[in-house]
Amino acid sequence: MRKEIMAGLLSLAAFVAVGTGTTSAYASAVKINGTTVNRQFLNTNNYYQTKRATKVHLEYAQIGSDKGYTKSVTLPKGTIVGGQLGKSNTTGKMNAQLDFMGGQLNYALVNKSVKKGYLADGDGYSTAISSFKKISTPAYLPTWSYGDLYLGETSVAKQYRAVYPSQSVQITTNGYVEVHKKGSVKSWMDYYLNKPIASVKIKKTTTKGNTRYLYLSSALKGFKTTRVGKKGAYEYRLIMTNLHKPVTIPSHDEDSDVSSFVSLYSLGGVTYYTPIGVSGDAD
Repeated sequence: MRKEIMAGLLSLAAFVAVGTGTTSAYASAVKINGTTVNRQFLNTNNYYQTKRATKVHLEYAQIGSDKGYTKSVTLPKGTIVGGQLGKSNTTGKMNAQLDFMGGQLNYALVNKSVKKGYLADGDGYSTAISSFKKISTPAYLPTWSYGDLYLGETSVAKQYRAVYPSQSVQITTNGYVEVHKKGSVKSWMDYYLNKPIASVKIKKTTTKGNTRYLYLSSALKGFKTTRVGKKGAYEYRLIMTNLHKPVTIPSHDEDSDVSSFVSLYSLGGVTYYTPIGVSGDAD
């Protein structure tokens, strides 16, 4: 669940105010709590879906150390990843490699047959560009979010990157809801990479206003879900509502004036927050 800002700068100039209901898909900047933020600093991404079973390369890190290795994993047909086209590691050719965030895929897929003591640390790539097709952002992902949500209301959200909650939820790019307890590792980037205590497949998503209705293959332990559907074809509806209450977190670095922003959501009746971007370039 790395928090790198990966985005494409759009060309048309316009503005959108969070919580006002006025939006533009072509806006190059948005307003968050009165601050104008260029879209390149929001937690947005391009999304690609495999057209066939596709071999990719994922990086794995040893828990509690700097050691790591790379191994091949086959993504099933229809798998969605979030990433960007970039320069090939081997040929140097532009747009010949898809770099994506492997940590946003479900745990069982990326950590199958992993070495003991290692976990997928979030980075992956593929040179099989023709095996992917570009698609729209999946409906189940929160707005301006990589799908990572953290337990806590406004008071906790204001301590983002200073205090780490006991639980997180990852809505994966390939359509799972996974619940993680905070791990005991030293690095904050690895706190929630551990095996989820619950993992449920999203079968479909509908939206109405600021609410997403996620229809799951089974109930999600610890969250309010409603069983729907006919006998023999039950689904469990999990409600995720954008509360439209963005929170601004000033930089913890006295040498930087770059703020972070998170957005509050109700997930199954419990309040979580998700990082949505920063005010500018930290460099």
